[in-house]
Amino acid sequence: MEEGRSDSVYSSGEEDLFAKQSLMRLRNAARWREQAQYISFEPALLVFCFAMSISEVVLANHIILQTCLVEGFDRGDCQLLNTDSNSSRRAMIETQVQPLAANVTMVIVIIKSVVPVLSALLLGAWSDRYGRKPAMLIASAGVLCSFVLLTLLAFLSMQVTLTPWYYTAAYLPFSVLGGMTVITAAAFSYLSDVTNEQTRTMRMGFMEASMMAGALLGFLASSYIVEWLNVAATFLIASVLILLAIVYIARFTEDSIILSNSNSAVEKLRDLLSCERLRELSGTFFMRRSGYVREILWSIVLLTGLTELAGGSGGVFYMFTRRKFGWDLKQFSYFQFTDVLIIIFGNVIGIPILKQIFHCSDTTVAIVSIASYIVDSLIMGFASSGWMLYLAISVTVLKGTDGAALMTICSTILPAGDMAKFFTMALSLTAVVPLVSAPLFTFVYNATIESLPEVFNFVAASVYGAALLLMFIITHLIRRFYQPELLL
Repeated sequence: MEEGRSDSVYSSGEEDLFAKQSLMRLRNAARWREQAQYISFEPALLVFCFAMSISEVVLANHIILQTCLVEGFDRGDCQLLNTDSNSSRRAMIETQVQPLAANVTMVIVIIKSVVPVLSALLLGAWSDRYGRKPAMLIASAGVLCSFVLLTLLAFLSMQVTLTPWYYTAAYLPFSVLGGMTVITAAAFSYLSDVTNEQTRTMRMGFMEASMMAGALLGFLASSYIVEWLNVAATFLIASVLILLAIVYIARFTEDSIILSNSNSAVEKLRDLLSCERLRELSGTFFMRRSGYVREILWSIVLLTGLTELAGGSGGVFYMFTRRKFGWDLKQFSYFQFTDVLIIIFGNVIGIPILKQIFHCSDTTVAIVSIASYIVDSLIMGFASSGWMLYLAISVTVLKGTDGAALMTICSTILPAGDMAKFFTMALSLTAVVPLVSAPLFTFVYNATIESLPEVFNFVAASVYGAALLLMFIITHLIRRFYQPELLL
């Protein structure tokens, strides 16, 4: 950016301190770069995503069954919801049970996504001073506590009938300590510390692939685990896996930031609640910069928010497939497995083909990705049988490639020292999107469940359309103010 600018949010003393810390960080990065050249937090992230994945659909199905019991149906009737039956009795039960179950699921999504925002903001800036690893361990402890509570509730539900609202309270430790927002931000910030511009994109892509692979394996395994064991055992397995991931982080990874300070644990925790951390973050986004950098950054955050908003339809998608196509948990898991596998293929194979063979820009990759989302939602909206859902994901293999492209754009126009703060702030801001998306798609689905349950797909397509328009605006700004060889 501009040299000698005087609009810094820091005092001269703070800038000297940050300069010394940056020099020490570079030395530490050099120390660990060779060790972390191929692998660092990826195994832990894979296990986290696997544990989340095997429990997510199982919990959604369990909430439906618990709601059925709470609504006064006997266990025999509720077991119809786990069969392939298309009987009128099952349809009647689904119609009565799904709206309440959808509300419970909506609240869980909001608690998991919105409540962690403040913790993520504080821990993100705090990790710049005290390390990525401590921030990740703090958030991981909250995840473990929540899954232990889910396990206990699942075992208790085998003895008595529990209202499904108890499961919303189980996610409070997850949320208060930052959840996956902090874990993901810390991992990507770590990569920013130990990689250079030549290797960063590859490493970030590999980390994203690890997370998607964990989710993929979880979707595939979830139906078999719950079928062979039970819901409570599934949550227990997830809890044990999360504990193993925490042990891996604590014992087998090194931090990229090892600063020589004598602060006690109490002083470090007090610093976590300091307003200075928020001021550092706000400076990254609100500082005046040349070349419309600030405007482009905010536009990218808004674009990510729109795609997250449209992606909120996934909260009711499982119920949609049950209602319209009579899918059970295993059929849905197969579909999710295929969908995630195709997204991984698009990221691992599709991006190199677009970039190296067709010489597409990052902006073009993002445009193609968002357009693929639109096509995907439209085909699913018009689908009259289950195989058409597979058609939708097969012809839109490049959806999901926009994340890597937008990340590359940001790393090109931002100073390297601001990348970690940008990850934290961007993830935190987009994390509040479920506050809108979950109620929106739940309302749309509940309002149309008896006549046109597929309408929410068209709502998602329209939101993706707005994101595509914004991407064209971002492309125009980049073409106007930046060298073609940098981004185009």
